[in-house]
Amino acid sequence: MKTTTEIEIKVSGAKVTNAMVMPDGTCKLTIEMANAVSNVKEVKDNMFVLVEASKLSLNDEFMQYEPETDNERNFKLLIEKAIKSGLKDFRRPKCDPSFSEPGICYEYGKAPAVCSKSYNWWNQAAKQFKPEYNSRLGTKTEYVAFLGVLIKQLVEKGWSIKEAWDAVCNDSTKLGHYKNSKSAKNNFEPTGCREICGFYDLGNCLKILAEDEEAGSYWSAGGNYDRLGYAYPLAHLFHEIVDRNYVSSCDGSLGWLVLD
Repeated sequence: MKTTTEIEIKVSGAKVTNAMVMPDGTCKLTIEMANAVSNVKEVKDNMFVLVEASKLSLNDEFMQYEPETDNERNFKLLIEKAIKSGLKDFRRPKCDPSFSEPGICYEYGKAPAVCSKSYNWWNQAAKQFKPEYNSRLGTKTEYVAFLGVLIKQLVEKGWSIKEAWDAVCNDSTKLGHYKNSKSAKNNFEPTGCREICGFYDLGNCLKILAEDEEAGSYWSAGGNYDRLGYAYPLAHLFHEIVDRNYVSSCDGSLGWLVLD
């Protein structure tokens, strides 16, 4: 009399995708490994968007715009300087980061990673996020390049060139979560809100950029939910404190990361 028994097989970090009983009675399993490389690729491909900064040109249609305000004039000088310096493409996340032990993660619907973190903490967290892709805090030049690409994309979506420049440089109320934005929450929104050209969270939290060694301080950009869209538009850039170990008490700032 033949007896049968059941055996459960588990493989750590993998899943069985197929099972076949062979003529000799053995069982052949097909196993799909879920290794770290595939996880990194998924993060890079699905949550980080390529910013084609190298394709920005002084001859672009949006660059033929004649600025009408000081904000526009200042930004045009910055984007011209950036283009002339020779820009390289990079990837930036679709949304703001959230805390995830021991560092950060990028997921929709989570609390943004604000409160009590110094510039040095963010600088290290950025480098440790995906070192294999040279993860780091984005520079002022990279941020300016992103805004240039954003203006181009807004125009491609049907905005007039004047409207796109105005929204990025003068009044970003419609592009992010500000105190005077539609359906403002008077608090931080979860990550993944208010999509614009495939990006989220363009307002809501101030963005911490990389240190400017010449100036001896680092940069912050944009505004947060507690500020007005016309007072702190996306193109608003300002120097922060020189003490990089300083920890603020919930100022609504978080790191703006990029990858190669």
